Amino acid sequence: MELKKVGLVIPCYNEAKDISKSVETIKEYLKDKKNHVFFIVPVNDGSKDNTEEVIKSIDGVYPVSYTPNGGKGHAVREGIKYCLNELKCDYVIFMDADLSTDLVAIDDSLKLLDGGAKFAIGSRYNKDSNIKVKQPFKRRFISKCSRIIISMMFHFKIKDTQCGFKAMDKEICNLLIEKSLMDGFSFDVEYIYIAKLNKYPYETFPVVWSDDTGSTVSALSTSIRFFKDLFKIKKNKKKYLPNEKA
Repeated sequence: MELKKVGLVIPCYNEAKDISKSVETIKEYLKDKKNHVFFIVPVNDGSKDNTEEVIKSIDGVYPVSYTPNGGKGHAVREGIKYCLNELKCDYVIFMDADLSTDLVAIDDSLKLLDGGAKFAIGSRYNKDSNIKVKQPFKRRFISKCSRIIISMMFHFKIKDTQCGFKAMDKEICNLLIEKSLMDGFSFDVEYIYIAKLNKYPYETFPVVWSDDTGSTVSALSTSIRFFKDLFKIKKNKKKYLPNEKA
C-alpha cells in the first residue's frame, strides 16, 4: 500500500536564529517513522532578517519564501498550497516554529486522520493535556477573554482555537485554500468556522505544550486586530458556505 504523504508547514517570521535547530529537532523525531512520507516545509513570511537564506540552506526541506510580510494566516495558506500543488500531499500539518507543542502531536493527529478524521486540532484545554510552561498572566487573561468572545460568536464545541498545531486531509485543505480570507492570527478561527459551515467535523486531541518565553509578538496590538478580524469572519459567512449560498 502506498504511504500517505504528509506536509509539515512551519510559518516563519524573523526565525533565522532558531529555525535550523527546530528543523533538526523535527528531523530527529521523524527519522524512525516509517508509516508516512514526510516533507518539512518552512515558509518565510517576508522576514526582515536572513530567515530566507537560512531555510534555503537546510538540507532535506522544501522552503517557501516571499515578500512582503503577509501574516501567519497567509504563510500557512501558502504552505498548504505548496504541499498540495507541488508535493501532492495527502495530509498537511502546521505547527509553530518554536515547537511549543511537543512533536508527539504529529503521531496523535495522524492517528486521527488515518482513522478517517478530516480536521484534527490540538487543544491545550483538553483534560489530558500537559502545560509545562504557562503563559504570563496578561496573555492568559487575553486568551480567556478571547475564548469567551469566540464561544459567544461562533458556538464552537472546542475551547482552544488558537493552539498552533492542526492537521488536515487534502479535501479540507482544498476547501480552506478556496474559502479562507484572513491573513492574521484569526485564521485559526476562520478555518474552524469554514469547517463547521461546510459540515466537516473536527476532532481534538490533547497536547504537551510550553509557552515560548522569547516571543516578541505584542499581545495588545495583536489582540486588537484579532478581535476586529472576528467580526470580519462573522460578516464573511456567505462566502464560506458551500457554493456561497445563503
